[in-house]
Amino acid sequence: MVLTPPTQLHSVGGLTGLLEQMRKRFGDTMGYRLVIYPTYAALDRPDPSDDRRILAYTYRGGWGDPTSSAKSSSDGPAPVDLSKFDVNAAVGIMRGAPQTLRMKPSDVKSTYLIVEPAKDPTTPGALTLSLYVSSDYGGGYIAFGGDGTVKQMSLPT
Repeated sequence: MVLTPPTQLHSVGGLTGLLEQMRKRFGDTMGYRLVIYPTYAALDRPDPSDDRRILAYTYRGGWGDPTSSAKSSSDGPAPVDLSKFDVNAAVGIMRGAPQTLRMKPSDVKSTYLIVEPAKDPTTPGALTLSLYVSSDYGGGYIAFGGDGTVKQMSLPT
């Protein structure tokens, strides 16, 4: 159990703590999308009072009040358990991403991780994680499964 809400989210403790804070605030880790930056995160969840609406929450050491979106979720994916991924594998991929993408670590300006439902209709509930890394010289990404298996990579152009 994490007692202090995490602030460094691109670490094993930070990611684990963020998911624990989700459980504490919402009672589960269900959602449409979770975007994790080094020090804050953004979460899209179904509106419990109207499943046609999506509520967006921001985490900065705690979950803020939601902003509501009128966009319909009926044609989008069903909410999934956004915690169903190997945190250690994800952090390992994050730490090695600059080298994997042939970027100098000192050039990296921003890094963020997106956790969302996989697009493969044969694997309902599965997640795709996409790690984006950018610098002044271009950006790239690594897409991987919940188990850490790399599915796709795009080197900086």
